[in-house]
Amino acid sequence: MFLVSIPGITDEEMMRRYECVKPVVMMNGKLHYLREYTLEELKSTSYLFNKVQDVRQEVDSDELEIWEGKDFLCLHEYGRVGLFKPSVGEVLSQMAGYYTMYAKAFEIIQMPKVVEDFHKDALSSIAFENGYYVSVVRLYKGKEKK
Repeated sequence: MFLVSIPGITDEEMMRRYECVKPVVMMNGKLHYLREYTLEELKSTSYLFNKVQDVRQEVDSDELEIWEGKDFLCLHEYGRVGLFKPSVGEVLSQMAGYYTMYAKAFEIIQMPKVVEDFHKDALSSIAFENGYYVSVVRLYKGKEKK
C-alpha cells in the first residue's frame, strides 16, 4: 500500500498564500469571490458547504483568466464516505510555492460525486484507502491588460 497525505504548512505560510490566492466558485455560469475566512476557517471549514451564503461578489470579466496547463490534482480529507467538504487550506497547502506568486484564484472543477469516483483510477483508489478524496483544481491568473 502506498501512503499519501496533505503536506503541512505553517500558519504564516497559509495566510501568505491566502492573501495572494482566493477561492472562487461558479454560480449561474459566472465566477464569484467568497467572503474572507479566518485562519481557523481556512484549515477546518468547507468553503463549498455554505457557498451561497458566502458569495461576496462576481468576478469582473476583465479580472481573471484560466492559467492554462496549471490544473492540478488535490487531496481532501473525508469525514465520511460521500461527503465532500474541501477546505481552502487543503488547496493552498498543495499549491506549489511558484504558483502562489502568480495565481490570483482557484476553483475546484472536478470532485467526487458518486462511489465510483473513489476508484476511477489508481490515484483515486490509493487516496481513498488513505482517507482522502481527489479533486481537480483550476488556477486563475490576473488578466493581462491590453
